[in-house]
Amino acid sequence: MSHKKIGIMGGTFNPIHTGHLLLAQAALEEAELDQVCFLPSGVSYLKQENTVLDAHHRLWLTKLAISENPDFTVSDMEIKRKGNTYTCDTLKQLNDEQPENIFYFILGADCLFTMENWYHPEEIFSNCKVLAAVRDELSLSELEEKAAWLKNRFDADISLLHLPRIDISSTDIRDRIKAGKSIRYMVPDAVRDYILKNGIYG
Repeated sequence: MSHKKIGIMGGTFNPIHTGHLLLAQAALEEAELDQVCFLPSGVSYLKQENTVLDAHHRLWLTKLAISENPDFTVSDMEIKRKGNTYTCDTLKQLNDEQPENIFYFILGADCLFTMENWYHPEEIFSNCKVLAAVRDELSLSELEEKAAWLKNRFDADISLLHLPRIDISSTDIRDRIKAGKSIRYMVPDAVRDYILKNGIYG
């Protein structure tokens, strides 16, 4: 049975933007993944629900964003789940459904400094390897020290990805739309067209 290396890009994607796509592509190439699966979150216990766009819009925007990349896929697993979305539940479900595959959870390296406070972090680390994207403002020595601490505490398997800093955020995109400013090049054209056509975030 062949094992596939599957990258997991979780997030609210409110909306998905070029930074997310560049991170996914960097992980695909640097970790030699077979594919990257995007999982828009359902109800995140870390976010106020009234600030998050309806799930079906976020799912569709994600599908539009990745449509031209055969190495990217989308799953509605978290959106379909009732109640709060927890990463540990998602990774357990993925491993139960696809025991032949190896999962790599992709995130910004700054998240390493909070992961021990996530819901059941020991289950997260036991069900995936972690690919953490180094940001310019974080020193490599600090990150390596934190990764070593997580490995010692949770037997975590963490690799650091190196990519240029991308100053794009979903918050900034929403603010620009409200102010009537352009979001061209911050999101794929298909995403921008859908947002403008449907009056989202306006």
